[in-house]
Amino acid sequence: MYATLREYEGITDPQQALEPLRDGLLAEMQALPGFISYYFVDVGEAGDRMISLSVFASSEAAEASNRIAAEWVERWVAAHPGTAASSSRVDAGPVVASATA
Repeated sequence: MYATLREYEGITDPQQALEPLRDGLLAEMQALPGFISYYFVDVGEAGDRMISLSVFASSEAAEASNRIAAEWVERWVAAHPGTAASSSRVDAGPVVASATA
């Protein structure tokens, strides 16, 4: 498994991102071969930040998800310049341990 953690700073209205996220980015992620899961987490109490975690079966799918996410953020910034993320960070790599309920 491979995972990508994306951190977005400066999101002033996380709720405003949810509808286009559900209607756009998530559908694109789910369509990738090897899609396992996606999480979008509001950590705003720490300062207007959101993080996402994408998990895929292969490094190729994880890399493709990074391109899709970058394009989505680009479109979001263009459409919502006042509320979109001001900066982001992306970390990715193989999952070396995991657990589920």
